[in-house]
Amino acid sequence: MLALLSLPIELLRIAYYALQGLVDALRARNRLRCEFTVLINAPREAVWRFNIADRMVFDGPPIMEISREPVPDSADLWLTSATVNGQVRAQNVSRELERDEEKGIIRGRIVAHPLSIPPEGGRDTVAELTIEATSAGTKLIVSNELTPHVFRDRINYPIGLRRMANLIKQQCEKEAGTSNRLSTVGNNGWLLSIVALLSFWYLVGWKAALLLTVVVVLHEAGHAAAMLMAGVGVRGIYLVPCFGGMAVPKAAYRTEGRLGFIALMGPGLSLIPTLGLFAAYQATGQLYLGKLAELFAFVNASNLLPIYPLDGGLILNALVGSVNRRSALIVGWIGILIGIALAVYLQSLLIGIPFMLFALQRYLSGGRTMELERLTLHDGVMLAIASTATFALYMLVLKATWPLPAVRL
Repeated sequence: MLALLSLPIELLRIAYYALQGLVDALRARNRLRCEFTVLINAPREAVWRFNIADRMVFDGPPIMEISREPVPDSADLWLTSATVNGQVRAQNVSRELERDEEKGIIRGRIVAHPLSIPPEGGRDTVAELTIEATSAGTKLIVSNELTPHVFRDRINYPIGLRRMANLIKQQCEKEAGTSNRLSTVGNNGWLLSIVALLSFWYLVGWKAALLLTVVVVLHEAGHAAAMLMAGVGVRGIYLVPCFGGMAVPKAAYRTEGRLGFIALMGPGLSLIPTLGLFAAYQATGQLYLGKLAELFAFVNASNLLPIYPLDGGLILNALVGSVNRRSALIVGWIGILIGIALAVYLQSLLIGIPFMLFALQRYLSGGRTMELERLTLHDGVMLAIASTATFALYMLVLKATWPLPAVRL
């Protein structure tokens, strides 16, 4: 959660590495070396054991696991897999070059292999890790040396190295019981939610902020209920500053059907209060009830627009991805570009910044997404009908209530 609050700093780092990468590319510097150092408040032996283990687990959120096992029929090669919430995100094959506990050095070279995801692509990567005991704690130095395959390698590798070093630091200190208290508080989702509530207050005033919070929480509760029904579990519901909210699962979705169902249930559950408020408005004529129904309908109908990564975009991605994954990537990019164009048209930074971040994330990931089990034709048709019907109901409410006169709540 603390990462969201430090997002501006992270964006500045990305901009710095992008500029540095551009300068290096123009100067034809085609051998990149990245190095990052952290000081860990834990014994050297504990840090060493954690890093040589065949299975490293980072509690997150999200939960990330790095496992290491021999490659079949290759005695000197090792397959390293990184999974997030139980879903494989990347894996590579490497040859260990050096391991010396006394010196505290582990060094290996990543080699081209069919099991690598994404492919090694001629990067010729050499990774090194050094662990040193100091009077102030254990110093961990991680480094990579490689030949960039594409320009984003010049950004991804230094950023990834920094993140990995900090993850190791956090996990080792957590296991040693020496975690920084400020960091522990900062990673609490309640702090993020309080900051989000203050941002809503700044944008729309405190009364509207409270109403918007109720709308967002009920919407996210729908996602959370679907996560429980789908068996992926719920880590928590959090508000996100200036943007809305998010329900965080404990495990990976694994199927397009779960993804689509969970995306739909956010606006789906919110139909209950929306239609209830609308019925009460129709029966009593009280304007404030109509305005509340209008707010519920507007927020949820907007989320059902087929623009990635809104709920409607995720549903569309599940439907299209079940037919052709490449087409789903294209549709996702189209949705992001539509969002950016809408922000430009409305001259809204609040709309533009999130979509710019989504575009940046897609570029840096190279368009790689988790491979999910595809929808059957029957399930795909049912998902399409349900999402269309839900959107239509919200539009009927908006048609009947928009625009109602402003009322003092």
